[in-house]
Amino acid sequence: MSLTQELGKRRRFEKVFAITMSENRTRLIFLTAIIAVLLSSMSICMAQNLSIRPKISTSWQVDSNYYHAQDLEREVYTYKIQPGIRVDFEAAKSTLMLDYSLDAYYYDDRDSIPPGEQPTDDDDFVGHTFTGEARYQAFDRLLVGLNESYYKTRDPGESDIFSDSIDREKYYINRLTPLVVYDFGPKFTVRLQYRRTDINYYPSDIEDSIEDRGLFNLVYNFTRRTSMDLEFQYWEKDYDAGTSDYSSNQTKLIFKKQLRIFEISAGAGYQNRNFDDSELDDIDVFTYHLDLDGQGTLANRRTYVSLNFEQNFNDQSTGNNYYTATRFILRGGHEFSRKLSGDLEASYMIADYEESSRNDDITEFSGSISYKLARWLTFSVTGGIEERDSNISGLDYDNTYFMANLEFAYNIGKK
Repeated sequence: MSLTQELGKRRRFEKVFAITMSENRTRLIFLTAIIAVLLSSMSICMAQNLSIRPKISTSWQVDSNYYHAQDLEREVYTYKIQPGIRVDFEAAKSTLMLDYSLDAYYYDDRDSIPPGEQPTDDDDFVGHTFTGEARYQAFDRLLVGLNESYYKTRDPGESDIFSDSIDREKYYINRLTPLVVYDFGPKFTVRLQYRRTDINYYPSDIEDSIEDRGLFNLVYNFTRRTSMDLEFQYWEKDYDAGTSDYSSNQTKLIFKKQLRIFEISAGAGYQNRNFDDSELDDIDVFTYHLDLDGQGTLANRRTYVSLNFEQNFNDQSTGNNYYTATRFILRGGHEFSRKLSGDLEASYMIADYEESSRNDDITEFSGSISYKLARWLTFSVTGGIEERDSNISGLDYDNTYFMANLEFAYNIGKK
């Protein structure tokens, strides 16, 4: 056997082995979730309050430019079915929430398929969404907890809140976060968290990654409504292939104030990122956020409004494409009656790339109307437009979308 054949055989073996290991990790995650559900069920008799809500959501969506292309736009219909269940229960010193949905996506091309491209229904897939949260009050001053989330999706936004990606690759992301909160008294609180994030693409040539992150918060409570939080984070990001591994540390001071109808959170700090690749310069950013959340500002507490303004680096990337993201989000809504409500959202983000002259502006506007057909059945329609304006040729796009959704959620048991 020639050296070329031997190398090819070895690469095929490594790819199959990697896929097998990825599938085994997926099975382990679901097995862990199933065990958690079973253990929780055994504790139901000890719970003071139990809520079980089966649910199912069905929706139809049309995108004028599904692949976010600048020139060859393709209109695509998306049909989604999401059956699931949510369980909440509470004992004297503990609480547990488990929420799971199976996400079945089916696509249908409405335009002719360009030569050399695949039909959109080749991307049909069944995804999963699982979130869990457990809390245990060990004693008056000590709280321990565990957060878990698992997504199998094609949405790049699940891997990074500042994502500028338009990839439709399928991947799964799993985050596990144990935490400890200790109150030294009415004034000081310490919070410790560790977060493990696994991102795996298969079958795909996109790199997998692992992130280990530690978070420390020292909170000083001036009053019950006012606090100052000193936050420190350190994390390491490891990629499987050509993208450089890196480590980051971030320090931030956060002020929080609860007013009569508004909650204010304002923070500012500094992040430094060091790359293992010696050819890449270290990067740093002044990071900040301003959050204003209001309930009941108008019409007898039937209106809400929120404002978020934030700047930081993106965390997830392939090919060392990092940028400073400056994002603005404005949300508002009104409950016209017990059955009818409406929501509006506007967002704007600037992505200023570090290793190139690229600069993107991403804008999105959306609005929705929801109507409760019954206490357990809601119908809603949503429409919006999203666009990207880049100084790099070929990266502009705009897309308009419309979605109709019917959602069922019914509480079948409460103790």
